[in-house]
Amino acid sequence: MTDDLLQHFIVEARELVQQATDDLLALERDPSAAVHLDSAFRAIHTLKGSVGLFDFAPMGLALHAAEDLLSAFKSGQARLGSDMIDILLECVAQMDRWVGHIEGNGQLPSDAGEEGHRLAAGLRSQLGQGAGASASVIPEADTDWIEDLLTTMGDREGSNPHAGSLIAIRYIPRADCFFAGDDPLGLLRSVPDIVTLSVTSREPWPPAAEIDPFSCNLLIEALSAGTFDAVRSVFRFVPDQVTLHELSSRGTDDVRSTGRDRVANAEAVASGTSGARVIRIDAARIDRLADLVGEMVVAKNTLAHLVSVSDGMDRTELLRAIVTSHAALDRLVGDMHRAVTDMRMMPMREVFRRFPRSVREISVQLGKAIDFSMEGQDVEADKSVVEGLFEPLLHVLRNAVSHGAEPEAMRVAAGKSARAKITLRARRDADRIVVEVNDDGRGIDPASIRRTALERGVVSGEQIEQMSDAEAMELIFAPGFSTAEKVTDLSGRGVGMDAVRSSVERLGGRIGVQSVPGRGTTIHFALPLTVVMTKVMLVHVGDETYGIPMDGVSETAFVPASRILPFQEREAFVFRDRTLPLVRLADLLKIPSRAGSGAGTKVVVMWVGDEKVGIAVDGFAERMDVLMRPMGGILTGMPGLMGTTLLGDGSVLMVLDIPELIG
Repeated sequence: MTDDLLQHFIVEARELVQQATDDLLALERDPSAAVHLDSAFRAIHTLKGSVGLFDFAPMGLALHAAEDLLSAFKSGQARLGSDMIDILLECVAQMDRWVGHIEGNGQLPSDAGEEGHRLAAGLRSQLGQGAGASASVIPEADTDWIEDLLTTMGDREGSNPHAGSLIAIRYIPRADCFFAGDDPLGLLRSVPDIVTLSVTSREPWPPAAEIDPFSCNLLIEALSAGTFDAVRSVFRFVPDQVTLHELSSRGTDDVRSTGRDRVANAEAVASGTSGARVIRIDAARIDRLADLVGEMVVAKNTLAHLVSVSDGMDRTELLRAIVTSHAALDRLVGDMHRAVTDMRMMPMREVFRRFPRSVREISVQLGKAIDFSMEGQDVEADKSVVEGLFEPLLHVLRNAVSHGAEPEAMRVAAGKSARAKITLRARRDADRIVVEVNDDGRGIDPASIRRTALERGVVSGEQIEQMSDAEAMELIFAPGFSTAEKVTDLSGRGVGMDAVRSSVERLGGRIGVQSVPGRGTTIHFALPLTVVMTKVMLVHVGDETYGIPMDGVSETAFVPASRILPFQEREAFVFRDRTLPLVRLADLLKIPSRAGSGAGTKVVVMWVGDEKVGIAVDGFAERMDVLMRPMGGILTGMPGLMGTTLLGDGSVLMVLDIPELIG
C-alpha cells in the first residue's frame, strides 16, 4: 500500500463526503429532487468502494448500511424523512472525521469498530432491520467457534503442527452478495494453506421448495496456516463481512487468553504519515506556467550568450544589451509570479460548502429555524487564506445562530419572519477579498457592551464615556471581554471574538462589526487575495532597515514637531483634523534612533485593527515585492516578526508585524 495511493484516497474521500453532504442537505429542502438522491447514492457507493481497497472495515460497514438506506429511497421502499437525513448526515460527518484521522495517523482510531457498528445499526433501524441485518462482524469476545475449529483439527490430526502460525477466519457473506459480484466459495478457494474448514448455514434452511437460490445463507469458518496479510488480502473487498484472528505462538489450548485479535483495519497503512498538503489545479494554469519556464530558459540562454561575447562588445552596446535582457527577465518574473499566484487561487466554495451542515446541526440542537444562504462562492483567493478562514467563520456563524437569531415566538412578536436569515457572502474589493456574515437577529446593544466592559475591567469609565456607539461595539474583539460564563445581554457576540480577530490578522486581514439593535449584525473580514508575494515598504530605524507590509499602510507623512503632543505617558499628533496616537518604532524595537529633535518626524500612517496609528521612523526607502519566508529555527514564533526575505545585495530583511509589536 503506497503513500501516494493513500493520499489519493484521502483527497477523493473528502470530495465524496462533501458531495454527499451537499446532496443530503438539498434533499432535506426538496425530498422529491431525484438528481440529488442519485448523486448522494453515487458518492456513498464510490466512497464505499474506495474504503474496501484499504481494509477500513468500520467505514465500509457504516457506508454499506447508508447505501442500503439510500437504495431503499430510490426504489420507493422507504420514505425520506428528517430522521433519516439526520442519521445519514451523522454517518457522513463521521466519515469526514475518520478521513482526517487517517490523514494524520494512517489508520482509523481505536474506537472505530464500535462506532461503525452503532452507525450501521442506526441506519438499518430506519429500514426496520436490526443491527444483525448486516450479518457481518462478530463480537471479538465470541471465540467459541475458534475452539471448535481447533478441536476438530486436533481430532483429525492428533496434534497441531501449525501452532503459532494459524489465522482464524469467520466469513458471513451478505444475503445479496451474488448481486454484488461476490463468490464466497471462490474467495475461500483463494485462502492459502487452509488447515480445517466448516461451512454451515447462517439461519435454519427453509423447506426445499422455498429456498431462494439467489440468496446466500452460508456461515464459513476456517483455520489457515498462511500469513495474516495474505489471508486479509483475499477478503479485502468484503472487510465488513469477515473477522480475522491471529492465534498466539504459545499454543492453542486457551485461545481467549493467548490469542491476539487483529481485525482487518487494525494495521497502519502509512505509519507516521503526516497529512500532505494537496491542491487540485486546472491543467491550463499548469500549461501556462510551463510555457513561462520555457521563455525563462530562452532568456537565460540569451544572457549566457551576452556574457560569452561581452569582451568584444562596446561598453555602450553592452549596457544596452544588459538593459534589454533585464527588461525581458523582469517581465517574465512578473508573469511567472502571476501564474504561480493563479495556481494557488481557490474559490471560496471550497470553505463555504462546509458550513451548511454545521449551521443545520447547531440550529437543530437549539431548536431554531434558520434560512442559511451563501453568495460569492466563485470568488477566488489564495489557498492559505481560504483554508485559514474556516475556524473564524465557523465561530462567527455559531454565534449568529446561537445568540444572534431569536426564538421563533420572539421574532413573530417583533414583526419578523419566523425563520431567521443568515447570509454568508464573499466579494472582491480591489486587491482584497471581503467576507461577511450577516443575520437579521436581535443585534448588539452598545449600552449593554459598555456595562459589560466596565464590569470586566476591559476599559475605564472615562474611556467608555468618550466612545461612540461604533467604537463601543468594537470592544467585543478586546482580549478579556469574554469569560467562560454565558453572556445574556450581548447576544453572545463577545465569546471568543478576540481569538477570531487574531486568526484573521494572522492571515493579514482586518475584522469589523456593524449592528443595529433589533435588526441584525454584520461581521466583515477584509483579507489579502494572495500571500505568495508581499509588497513591503522599507523604512530606516537607526542603522537598521526593516520592512512593513503595504497592506496595512494608509500613507506616509512628515509631521511638524508642533503637531506632536504629549498624551499622558505617550504621544499623539493631529493629522487631517484627527488626533492619532504616535508610536516610535525605535522604542518598540528598543534600538537607538538617529532622528533628532528637529523640525518634525517622518511617520507611516497605518491601520492597526480598525484604528489608524502613526509609526515614527528615521527614513523611508523604496517599495518592493518580496517572497517572504516564515521565521524558522530559534526565531519561530518570535513576536512582532512576520518573516524574512533576501534583498538584492544578499542581506536579510526582517518584515515586521506592527500590530503585534504594539499589542
